[in-house]
Amino acid sequence: MLKFHHPPLTLMIDAMYDYALGLVLGLSLAVPPGPMNALIASEALKSPMHGTAVGAGAMSADATLMVVTYFLYQLTKPYSRYVYFIGGGVMVYLALLMLKPRANPRTGARVSGLGGMLRNYAKGYALGLTNPYQVGWWLSAGLTLMSIMGFMSIAGLFTGILAWILTYPLAIHAGKRYLGGKYEYAVNLASAIAIIGFAAYFIYIGLNLLTNTVLP
Repeated sequence: MLKFHHPPLTLMIDAMYDYALGLVLGLSLAVPPGPMNALIASEALKSPMHGTAVGAGAMSADATLMVVTYFLYQLTKPYSRYVYFIGGGVMVYLALLMLKPRANPRTGARVSGLGGMLRNYAKGYALGLTNPYQVGWWLSAGLTLMSIMGFMSIAGLFTGILAWILTYPLAIHAGKRYLGGKYEYAVNLASAIAIIGFAAYFIYIGLNLLTNTVLP
């Protein structure tokens, strides 16, 4: 007769520990203030789904960066400094889009459906791939995570990101509902200023890295 052995308790505890560690690391990637959360906040003013679509694009970028980091880290490392310039340019473009006047309700209705959310997904994906903080996280903490942890840690990491991109837009949109138009204007303005500030900071870092590399 075949006997089925349950996994040892220690293995289950280790798996839970790895999952919890990945969850904390996922939140460390998603929660800190930065250009991505500023963009999510701006789009969440339209609806929570618009903000979540941006977050879903960012999460897809994380999955892409995870694969690139795992397989191509040594090849891409020499070019990592150029990400600061590309990311800074993308951020300035997105900030200018935020500062444009909102469409009127009739025009807005045309872009608020699936097409609008797909555009937001594309914005989140593009910003995620060129966001130096996100890229840097994967080249440091993410690389460490993949080298010492397994599947459960990766599952926990993406669970943490998913939880954030679902709850954060809901909170932003709830604020608009209860506080009105001035809140929407303030969030848009603060988001645009934050993104421009991060863009300037990242371009400055890129210039420093490039100068230190070129000059003796």
